[in-house]
Amino acid sequence: MAFYFASEKNKREVNEDSYCQMELRINLEASISAMVVADGMGGLSGGKFYSEAALELWYQGLLDTMMGENFRDCSLHQQIEALTEFSENIFEKINRQLYKKGLDTGAKGGTTLSTAIHFWDTWIIANCGDSPVYGMKNGELSLLGEIQNVASQMVKKGTTKEGTTLFYQNKNRLTEYLGKRGEVHPCCIRLPQEAADLILMGSDGAFGNLSMTQIEQIVGGQRPSQQMLTELFEQAKASGEDDNQTAIVFVREETMPTEILQEDLYRDLQLGDAFQDAVAPFCSYTEIPEEKQERSFKDKLLRHRFAGGKER
Repeated sequence: MAFYFASEKNKREVNEDSYCQMELRINLEASISAMVVADGMGGLSGGKFYSEAALELWYQGLLDTMMGENFRDCSLHQQIEALTEFSENIFEKINRQLYKKGLDTGAKGGTTLSTAIHFWDTWIIANCGDSPVYGMKNGELSLLGEIQNVASQMVKKGTTKEGTTLFYQNKNRLTEYLGKRGEVHPCCIRLPQEAADLILMGSDGAFGNLSMTQIEQIVGGQRPSQQMLTELFEQAKASGEDDNQTAIVFVREETMPTEILQEDLYRDLQLGDAFQDAVAPFCSYTEIPEEKQERSFKDKLLRHRFAGGKER
């Protein structure tokens, strides 16, 4: 599999988005891949506080699930069920902890959270807020999960149509987010791997006021790459978007020609060398030095430590 990701603050003073892509290897045959995007709200340090905290809590929850008795030494079906249950329940836990953190620290704000887990032949997609997750199959783009804002709710009820003035007036009014008082109602779905050749997720700023058709043309009109995300951001800016922009794209390797994979691998190696002295690297992992003694299961899971999303 191949991942591409990018994040920039656009015209805002601070980048309140946080993001990460990760691969946690369980054994020689199995690994869990995941993408996570959080769009913080609150201005200045408030939004970043909430988005970073949400990612850290989600990541720790995933590790706890993988080390739990409902996952270790269980059948493949039971492991997929455990990851699904985690994806459904983690949002309420994060919401309570973020709300408490806000009360304790005086920070005001909240965050969206969109996640995608790939395990064996299954995708588990979950989101809370308006950071969309899209899937592409045979050149056709579809929305996975929900965009939880007033505008989308009005479209569902038939009181307005996408692209109208009334739609744009309510586009930034969220119906769900994390860090609020009371319950949250995330969306969680499970899909077979074959349902999508490509998964694209991002903060709402990454897509701006672009329609599904326009996003489909950008994503489907070229092979997945860093350049594709750059073009997506530029088109979103041209539509009038000034918010932070963050996006991650996942593509199944079997759907990409071998020469393209080799080209991207070479580019990634060059990029990695250039990033050694970078001040603000992309979301990455910090390698933990190998220990001579036998590692525990928990130590193996923590072999790649989450470093968090940072603006460039």
